[in-house]
Order: sequence, then structure tokens, then C-alpha cells
Amino acid sequence: MYAILNFIFFSLIWLFPGIAANDVDITQAVGTSLRSGDASQLSTRFAKNIELVIDTEHVEFSSVQSTHAALILRSFFKKYPPQSFQFIYRGASDKLRYSTGTYVTGGQLFSVYVLMRQNANQQFTINALHFRKE
Repeated sequence: MYAILNFIFFSLIWLFPGIAANDVDITQAVGTSLRSGDASQLSTRFAKNIELVIDTEHVEFSSVQSTHAALILRSFFKKYPPQSFQFIYRGASDKLRYSTGTYVTGGQLFSVYVLMRQNANQQFTINALHFRKE
């Protein structure tokens, strides 16, 4: 039974490599960017406009251009440099990926929420990013 399940699993990965690689790629990029405080790297994954919420900075945009969001994040990372970031939950539906995690900086803890949508080119882009202080 175990051999059959393994065969099915690896067959699906072989048949649909772009789906699995794309999901892993954006999730790894988000995690790496948040662990290193790299706003530039993270912003390369932004949609043209994103929802950005950073409660400690009184930032609450339902739609902000990705270039402006990158500047805001750069300022946030300078003020709150990361000590660690860890995903707590990751989920998915048809064309959505969503993740929550914890961002630790200077003894403070932030809950992070990331929403990613699949665009017309079948690539996932970040559409929402929230930092809320615990």
C-alpha cells in the first residue's frame, strides 16, 4: 500500500511540476525575505497593487502600489530588524495561497498574514501583507 501511495505522489509531482515548484518557490521567497528583512526581494513577488497593513506604523492601505509598499517595508525592517520568522500555517484553495507566521524583533512579536493569488501567467503574486503586533 505504501509503495502505491508513493508511486501516485511522485507521479503527480512529475506530471505537474510547475504547480508544486511555483508554490514552493514563492513560499520560500517570502520566508527568506522576512527572515532577512529584505524588502527588495520580497517586493519582487508583489502584485502591481497590494493590501498592506502594519499596525505599529499606522499603515493601513487597502491598495498601494508595489513600489510604495516596498519603501514602507524597507522602513519597517530598519525600525524592526528581524530576529526570526516562522510560518505557523499555510493553506491553499484553487488560485489562492495564504500563510500566517510569527515575526520576532527586539523582544516584540508580530503576527504576519500573507495572501497570494495566481495571476493570468499562472504565477503567484503577493496581494496582501499584514503585520500585527501581539
